[in-house]
Amino acid sequence: MKINLPKFNGSFKNKSFISIEQLTKNSEIKKIFRVAEQMKDIVVRKKPSNVLNGYCIAELFYQPSTRTFTSFLAAAKWLGAMTIPIHGMSAYSSAVKGESIEDTVRTIHQTTGADLIIIRHPGDNSTEIAAQASYVPIINAGSGKKEHPTQAILDLYTIKNELGRMKNLKVIFLGDLKYGRTIKSLGKLLTIVDKNLQLFLVSPKILKMPKKLVKEWRVRGVKVHETESLLEVLPQVDVLYVTRIQKEWFEVERKLSLYRKLKMVYDINLKTLRRAKKKMVEMHPLPRVGEIAYEVDNDPRAAYFRQMRNGLYTRMALLKLILLGS
Repeated sequence: MKINLPKFNGSFKNKSFISIEQLTKNSEIKKIFRVAEQMKDIVVRKKPSNVLNGYCIAELFYQPSTRTFTSFLAAAKWLGAMTIPIHGMSAYSSAVKGESIEDTVRTIHQTTGADLIIIRHPGDNSTEIAAQASYVPIINAGSGKKEHPTQAILDLYTIKNELGRMKNLKVIFLGDLKYGRTIKSLGKLLTIVDKNLQLFLVSPKILKMPKKLVKEWRVRGVKVHETESLLEVLPQVDVLYVTRIQKEWFEVERKLSLYRKLKMVYDINLKTLRRAKKKMVEMHPLPRVGEIAYEVDNDPRAAYFRQMRNGLYTRMALLKLILLGS
């Protein structure tokens, strides 16, 4: 089912955030980042705000999550909102009885008085369906294999902070490019801000980026290079974005033996990073399952923990912009 999502057109107030494709202008991204800087100041100074006092925010997570779940929960609390956090929707909610996602979001609104609902769900179009049915704005906290727009926002914010720019970038997406939703959203976001973008898609053949998306990026003027060799392209890039091989999707397809074979195809260690630029940023949405060695954590180019903290600031910004408009 194809649902037409409203573009932001410069205003986020009372609008669902389901896809990066709702963003069309650099100015919208800059607005999020300006507010994120204000949110960072609140956290660094340890001066919680009450701008969302009286608002209620519900989190409905049908899939496991540590970073996204806790950062949204903390974002709401830092801004003074009441929170309804529900982790384990697939096991403990009426979804077990067959309740549709449409009925669930309407129910949660009525039983909690929620002004905004944040959803993570294994269905590719789940949050689009939820937004169509909901009485209040929906934020996509990860939908199937398709998108993770708030992760893309924090990722670009990290790139900007680490490199001091968002243009003329050479970026590697490494690992599970078939199922991974984070890099799909980030790729879309990068095409908005960088007209000279070069993407290096590094993966086993069986986990290549979907052809349709590669074609879309090329139509937008992105130079896309596909390869299985990390060391071949690593020396020239500004960003190395690593993703894990995702066991959960192999379980669905009953291909665990293939997962075990692919799991350690790429191994990032200090020896690997000797091939990279001194001024480069290494990122990962986490969790990691062996693809980045712990010895890399102290390398100044390893930004994945700073990346997580940036998720708190950018999600605070999105909650404020959607509920208050400024």
